Amino acid sequence: MSSKVALLQLPTLSMSGARIDYYLRIAKESGASLTLLGEYVLNSFFAELVKMPNSMINEQISHKFELMKELSVKHSIVIVSPFIKECENGYIKGIAKFENGEFEFWEQNFLINYSHWNEKEFFKNSKKELEIATFEHDGFKFGVMNGFDMHFDICWVKMFEAEVDAVLVPTASTFESNHRWESMLKTRAFTNLVYILRANRIGKTKIEESSFDFYGDSFAISPNGLISSRLKDEEGILLFELSNEELKLERSLWKFREALSEKLLP
Repeated sequence: MSSKVALLQLPTLSMSGARIDYYLRIAKESGASLTLLGEYVLNSFFAELVKMPNSMINEQISHKFELMKELSVKHSIVIVSPFIKECENGYIKGIAKFENGEFEFWEQNFLINYSHWNEKEFFKNSKKELEIATFEHDGFKFGVMNGFDMHFDICWVKMFEAEVDAVLVPTASTFESNHRWESMLKTRAFTNLVYILRANRIGKTKIEESSFDFYGDSFAISPNGLISSRLKDEEGILLFELSNEELKLERSLWKFREALSEKLLP
């Protein structure tokens, strides 16, 4: 059993649907049934959102929401992406899944709270209990984890308890952090014996004295902790095929999950 996933490496998309329509068509024609977008691809970067009037943010959210629902039907493909949702007193950041015109949303658990990148101050995420995004597709169980959530061990414990086969990690990584991200995700893939598919956005944003250079480097990591395929720093699409046989082989060889299940699962 196998499943092909497409990682789309893009900057923030304009209101035009032409570019994303093109890539989704290519993904579908190449055999992919699921696609992952990076952080702040459907929505403007948070530091830009802070300066935008609410009317403009709301228009962007509404337009992209309807567009993704429409394209998920048109191309018969599942679209997974970070997304901003309007709430009573502002906006919530989380993960969206568009499938057959339907919409599912999971609130992000942890928000960056650094002086130069303070999402916690802007977004109104309020869910107290940890919520992990999971869904089944093509015989595999997928988990989705925003880039910042990935740093917390408790999120990986929840992924283990959910018995996922692959973790989708959409990011907006910058500041030449690619080697750190590679090391972290390779280790997580191996110790959890799962596929990890990371889609990182590209593009540049300058806000006051801070310059954000999103470098791409999207990649797919196999359960043995090795990078199987990757993109460079340009716009593009990465197609990767998950294999149930590879999962079974690596789990039978290393038995980490078997040992953990005796302690953590009923």
